[in-house]
Amino acid sequence: MELGKYPVYPPTDPDFLREPKRDRYDVVIIGAGGGGYHGAFELSKGGMSVLMVDDKGNLGGSCLYEGCIPSKSVRAGIHLLHTLKEMLSSVGNNDVEKVKLAWENLIDHKDWVQDVRYIQHIREVKEHPGLELVKGIAAVVDEHRVRIRGDGWTKEVEARWLHIATGSVPIKLPVPGAELAIGSMELFGYKTKYRRLPKSAVIIGGGYIGVEVAFMLARMGVKATIVEMLPRILSGWSDEVVSHVERSLRKLGVDVLTGSKVVAVKQDGGEKIVEFESQNGKGYVKGEEVVMAVGRRPFVDGLDALGIVERGRVAVDSTMRTKRPNVYAAGDVIGQYMLFHAAVKESTVAAWNILHGHPVYEVNFNAIPITLFSEPEAAMVGLNEETAKARGIPYATVRYPLEDDAHAQIYRAREGYVKLIIERESQRIIGGEVVGEAASLLINEVALAVAVNARVKDLALLAHAHPTIFEAIDRGAVRFKL
Repeated sequence: MELGKYPVYPPTDPDFLREPKRDRYDVVIIGAGGGGYHGAFELSKGGMSVLMVDDKGNLGGSCLYEGCIPSKSVRAGIHLLHTLKEMLSSVGNNDVEKVKLAWENLIDHKDWVQDVRYIQHIREVKEHPGLELVKGIAAVVDEHRVRIRGDGWTKEVEARWLHIATGSVPIKLPVPGAELAIGSMELFGYKTKYRRLPKSAVIIGGGYIGVEVAFMLARMGVKATIVEMLPRILSGWSDEVVSHVERSLRKLGVDVLTGSKVVAVKQDGGEKIVEFESQNGKGYVKGEEVVMAVGRRPFVDGLDALGIVERGRVAVDSTMRTKRPNVYAAGDVIGQYMLFHAAVKESTVAAWNILHGHPVYEVNFNAIPITLFSEPEAAMVGLNEETAKARGIPYATVRYPLEDDAHAQIYRAREGYVKLIIERESQRIIGGEVVGEAASLLINEVALAVAVNARVKDLALLAHAHPTIFEAIDRGAVRFKL
C-alpha cells in the first residue's frame, strides 16, 4: 500500500503530517478506521500514550472514504423520494412523479456528509490528550517496533503494545478484463469524479454490496443485472429473506443470474460484455458499465514479521489478542464480521484489555447485527432457523407481519415481518430477522436481547412507545405460547 493510492485525500491537519513526536509509546495503532480509532480514544482516556498511523491522515477508514457512510448518504435521497412517491400516489396524487433526482446532486450530498465527518474527526483527535495521529505508511519490524514512512520523513518507534487495524481492500476477480470494472471507490469515493449514471450496469457479485448497489441503480432508472457465482444471492441469509429480496429486485426490473461464474469482461464499443459459465453452458450479458462487488479481503501486507497471519487474515481469539501477547487486532483485518460496527466493538474490547494489561473482556460475535439496505430493508442477528437446525438446537419461532403494525400502516410501508428465534427449553432469544421499513433499527433491540440472554417474555412485557415501529417486537413476542 503506497501513499498516493487515493484519487483525492480527505481533509487533514498540519499536525498529522509531521513525524511522531516521541520515540516510544505505550500503544501504536496501525490503521484509523473503525478497528483503530475507537480503541485509540479509550486508550487515551485511560492515560496511555498512543500513536495511530493511517495513510489517509484522518479517521474513518474505508467506511467513511468509500463505503458505509457515502453509500448510505446516496441511498438516503433515493429512499426518501421513493417513500414520498409511494405515500402520495396511493391517495391519487401523482404530482411528486415530476420530481427527479440527479445522481450528481446525491454525490454532492454524500461529499458534504463526508466533509462534516472528516472535520469532526480532526476535532475528536485533538480532544484526546496523549493521542497522536500521523499520516504515513507503517511497517512492522517486530512486536515492539514499527517503521513509519511519511511525506519526506521516515522514523522508527517503539511500543509496549501493538494494535493492528489495517482493514481490508476490494477483491478483483482474476479474470481477463477485470480492470474494465468500477467499484465502490468510483461510485462512492470521496470527491469522486464519477458523477453520471450509465443506462445499464452489470454487477458482479450478489453479496450485500452488490445487492444494495443494484437497488440504488434500479431506483435511479438504470437497467441492472446481478451475476452471482453461488446458487443464490446473499450467502448466509435465511431462505425467507433471500426470497423476499429477490422478489423486490425483480419487481424493480433487476435480472438476477445465479450459479454463473464470470470468466471475462470485454469492451464492445460503448458497452461492456461480462462472459460467464453456468450449468446451462456459456453466456454473456451486456451493460454500459460493470461494477465489481465480489467482496473484500483483509489487508495483511507488512505484518509478516509478527507471524500472526493465518489463511490470509490476522488470527485472534475472542479477546482480540493474537498469539503474540502484546499484539491485538480488530476490524476487517481479522476476517470475521467485516462491518464497521463490529470493528468498533472489537477495537473497544482490545483497548480495554490493553488497559487491564491482560485479557478480561470478550466480543460477543453472536450478538452483532447484520443489515441489508435493500428496498425494503432486511436485517438479522444471532441464529436463523437454518443454523439452529444445523446445530441441533431445539427452537421455536414467532413471526409478526408488519402489515398489522400501526406505524407501518401510517407510512404505508406494510411489507415485511419480524421473526424471533427462541431456544425452546430456556425460552431465550437466540436470533432474529427483520424485513421491512426500519429493519436496520429494529434489529438492534433483538441484538440486545441476544447479548443479555433475554427471554421471550422479557420482550413481551417491554412497553414500546405507540405508534412506533418498535411495537412490532413486543407484538411478535406475545405470540409465543409460554
